[in-house]
Amino acid sequence: MLNPFKTESGYFNSVKWGGYSIAISFVRQILLIPAFLSSVGEYDYAFWLVLYSIAFMIRALNLGQLHYTSNLINLNYHIKHDISGELLLGQGANLIFMYVQVFFGLIISFPHILTLLSGFPVSYLLAVNAQYSLILLVVSRIIFQYVNLYLLRLFEPVNRIQTSIKFQTLGDLLDFIVVVAAIYFTHSIFYTCLILLVFTMLFAGYVYYFVKRNVPFTIPFLKNVDYRKSLSILKSSSVLTFSFIVEKIYEVGLNLVIVRAYVALVLPQFNTSRTMSNSFFRVSNALVIPLLPGIQKEFALGNEHYILNRMIAFWRNTNVILLLSITAGMPFFGYIYKIWTGNKMDFDVNLLCFLFMAIALQGYSIMFYEFLKKTNASKQILISNIIKVVVTVAAIFIFGRHNMIKGLGISLFLAELFTLVYVFLVMMAIFKDKAAYKTFFKGLIPVVLFVISLVIYMATLNYWIFLVINIITLAYILKPVKFKLPE
Repeated sequence: MLNPFKTESGYFNSVKWGGYSIAISFVRQILLIPAFLSSVGEYDYAFWLVLYSIAFMIRALNLGQLHYTSNLINLNYHIKHDISGELLLGQGANLIFMYVQVFFGLIISFPHILTLLSGFPVSYLLAVNAQYSLILLVVSRIIFQYVNLYLLRLFEPVNRIQTSIKFQTLGDLLDFIVVVAAIYFTHSIFYTCLILLVFTMLFAGYVYYFVKRNVPFTIPFLKNVDYRKSLSILKSSSVLTFSFIVEKIYEVGLNLVIVRAYVALVLPQFNTSRTMSNSFFRVSNALVIPLLPGIQKEFALGNEHYILNRMIAFWRNTNVILLLSITAGMPFFGYIYKIWTGNKMDFDVNLLCFLFMAIALQGYSIMFYEFLKKTNASKQILISNIIKVVVTVAAIFIFGRHNMIKGLGISLFLAELFTLVYVFLVMMAIFKDKAAYKTFFKGLIPVVLFVISLVIYMATLNYWIFLVINIITLAYILKPVKFKLPE
């Protein structure tokens, strides 16, 4: 059987660093939650989650433009090599968005506006210097995003994506160490945000000069940037920009929705359970990202067989990892949760199971979604994000009326299900070959079986039935498959 990844230069090195990123994320969440709970308490931790969500929402304003500009640079480098014009336009667009993001941060930081968004009283916000904390956090996240999604992606056109992933992983590691150490020693969200900003500026300066020395083109900073011409980039990327804003509403803005639909103290419980489930999703993300430059190139050349082979291998690998990890861990997740939270938060097995279902669907559809993102299918991305957000928010408010905790998991599951149906239809319209349809459906069968096993487990709490169904699913996934690489 041919190895479908053997033609990918540096793929496994990239996956290795992606694996480190997963480990760092896991350790981050293990330490972050108890560090905040022991240092500032559950109420302040809930405030930190809301503050972080607001900062990430503001950061999301520039996500679409960053991806659009990076894709433009990558494609044009292979066509004409001289990308000085694209680099200048991209840098101008980056700076314009940074100014806008800081402005939004200043506006939202006013205590009365911040209390409307967060649900926390003005007296509390003033007592903890919330307005200054938000500004510091917003600026640090803007800079960190610029480093990860623009500067480090400049290695991609020169076929060094593994370098990008390596430095992104190291940056995430240092970032979380700074946060944990700062909150532990200062017991203050304000000083934590200040220390985080100082670290981010130092890290950004180092990365800028490192990238500048190691790529074969000149990276502009402020000199010769034409802001008027850069507005053309903002116009071209506007649909993608809005799409990413909607996406981030789903990813981090949910915290703001939950504190409105439920009582505020539900948020730490939801966030902790979601952290456990999202750890498995990061595996899918680490495996798919290194494949995208090759898929992007082969799609432009019309090589659909190459793309389908990569999809088959990706789904097999992620499904095996997901099934093995969750099946083996299911008897222990409750104990881990209690130890992790210091027995300060209730564990809801139904919430976790529904979150696992949502992750299984998301792990399947991420290949479709990233494919659409890399091929600049802005309209389709926007529609899928709108579907996901509308379904999630509507369901959260419905279940929130009764303060039904597992309703949070059901909301995310329904959103992923409706979104998957849409992107599935989009991909069938793009790949019109019957072989593609067969490939898509075969990749989906293990996900459906896994969802069924979780439903049965919630109804019976019988681990042995859960185990048997997943063993059968694994046998189906691992049966020999013949890959036919393109000639």
